[in-house]
Amino acid sequence: MREIPIQYQIACVILTALFIWSFSIAREPRGWRRLFQSMFSKSEKFSVNKNKVIDEALKKYGIVIAMIILVADVSCFVMGVTHPFRERAKALSKQERESMSEINKIQGNNPEPARRGGGLLP
Repeated sequence: MREIPIQYQIACVILTALFIWSFSIAREPRGWRRLFQSMFSKSEKFSVNKNKVIDEALKKYGIVIAMIILVADVSCFVMGVTHPFRERAKALSKQERESMSEINKIQGNNPEPARRGGGLLP
């Protein structure tokens, strides 16, 4: 089998890293919120209720974003694996496609003789 094209490999690596990062934020939102507040917040007073709401929102949206990234990652992987087959199908002429569909239709209507390969039973 041919290799997966480099574009799909790079996209899969980046999407996997983003998935792991977003999932880790969703699993432990308190640490990430504290890091963000320590780096970007100017005021020193923090509200416990406000922080709890922020933590819950980070968890909810983090899981949703992580799942969206995971779906994109799996889709990219599948597209990379099927790329050689899709390219080969594009290269077929119209007549070759029609003959392939006829062969598939014949084998699809009566699959037993094709699988048996000349066994003892008719």
